[in-house]
Amino acid sequence: MKKIISIVLVLCVILSLTGCKSEAEPTKETDSKPTVVANDGEVAEVTEALSNDPKERYDLSEAVNLVFYMVGDPGKDYQAVVDELNKYLSEKINTTIDFRFTTWTDWATKYNLVLSSGEQCDLMYASSWTNYSTLAQTGAFLALDDLLEEYAPNLYKLIDPSIYDMCKVGGALYSIPADQKTYDASGIRYREDLRKKYDLPVPNTLENFEAYISGIQKNDPDQGLLSPIAISNSYMSSFYMNSIFSLKYSLSLANYGLTASYESPMEVTDYWRSTDFVQDMTLLKKWADMGFWSKSSLSKTDADSFDEGLTVAEVSGINQDKWIGSYNLAKEKHPDWEIGYVTYGLINNTLAPASPLQNATVIPYNSKNPERALIALDFLMTDETANDLVQYGIQGKHWNLVDGKYYEEIKDSGFSYENMNSWDLRNHLFKKEMKPSDDTSYKDMMDSYDVASANTKWQGKDLKTGFVEDYSSYEIERANLISVIAQYLTPIQAGLVDDVEASINEFLKQADAAGLQKIQDSYKEQWIVHCEEFGYK
Repeated sequence: MKKIISIVLVLCVILSLTGCKSEAEPTKETDSKPTVVANDGEVAEVTEALSNDPKERYDLSEAVNLVFYMVGDPGKDYQAVVDELNKYLSEKINTTIDFRFTTWTDWATKYNLVLSSGEQCDLMYASSWTNYSTLAQTGAFLALDDLLEEYAPNLYKLIDPSIYDMCKVGGALYSIPADQKTYDASGIRYREDLRKKYDLPVPNTLENFEAYISGIQKNDPDQGLLSPIAISNSYMSSFYMNSIFSLKYSLSLANYGLTASYESPMEVTDYWRSTDFVQDMTLLKKWADMGFWSKSSLSKTDADSFDEGLTVAEVSGINQDKWIGSYNLAKEKHPDWEIGYVTYGLINNTLAPASPLQNATVIPYNSKNPERALIALDFLMTDETANDLVQYGIQGKHWNLVDGKYYEEIKDSGFSYENMNSWDLRNHLFKKEMKPSDDTSYKDMMDSYDVASANTKWQGKDLKTGFVEDYSSYEIERANLISVIAQYLTPIQAGLVDDVEASINEFLKQADAAGLQKIQDSYKEQWIVHCEEFGYK
């Protein structure tokens, strides 16, 4: 009952937001690890750890249908992929999977409703940005420590124990991370061709960003500029334009108005009560008054499309993979375009490989088939045919293999790479490389990330990894604060207030009444303990 109550409380706070048992002892695996993908994309060798027949290990005589929740919206031809996948899964593990999607419109509400309502769900995408650690702490997910080696032996051998350790909450493992290195590197995607055309600066500082946008506005008044929208359920930034200040600050912490630099993570300051905050919000108001975005932005639920030419830049939610997607799309559909990218982490020297919790899979606590769910997850991630289907679609219909090893998307097929939002199912052994070309932009970028990450103070560590907030002592205050943020902070960050300082004072008055100081005191104490534990001094 306590766990159920905790999950419901999480839902309220966020405001949007057993099975078949093996009859045979699993065969002992060797200590050898699967080899990595060679530079040309070819798998040099796959050990027996990735080649066991599940039917030889388990009693799979009973057919089961599992529910797997993914976030966002799938590619339009995803059902054909699911149908093909289920034919294969039925044959191999006597299992089918019903993939369901939250949509991007109100994903947090749906995500947390699934967990709190008791709706059938056996597997679920999870990430630090879906509040994995907090939900795990409240009992939303099943602990996998006693199940992993027996029901997911391939994943047990494939993923290094140190990675699993980073996914633990309170000493217990609740998730299986994706097996592919990536970078938590957001940034600004922008129209480089327009920058060159009008002789404008690269938007890599606040001053240059303003000059870039205003320069296009002056030279091409009919061109759409920016289309930021409000962010729900955030305790720091409630409007997407606020991400632009990553050009100014090097932060390891940003929550509840508290910030700490990447260089000195234990020196926590109150940003909302600082002159910097007033100056930053004044700048956003200036840009709003200049017409950089619509005054109706707060009522919009979707941003205008950058890829369709309706905007000239995006400053939030854009990583290197989304950039290269636009880059390649422009070469095909807009050959006169060039797409540029400014990586915040390269500017503020905080670049780090993404935490294992960036993309992971969990088994909800109320799953009726946890063992079968883990067997299925093990198969999806370590069987190449199954993994190809969830990552690339149907070979010959959605993609081709060129020269026996290179991935080539079939255009307008209705399904492209990771169109099922299957980031949590990545396996580096099965990653298909693009055919080499004279264009090395993406490779050059990733190489620069490797160098920059190694040269940061903390050598590429994500300082938030392993930090689990315990808000049990301020749940009510936290719920009150999110309402205050939505009503008072959002229009300030959108630049849609008449008097910035007066509006900030009113926001802080309401936030204090909601219990902001209690939240900040407890959160700061927890963060300091975390930094001391990991040696971030």
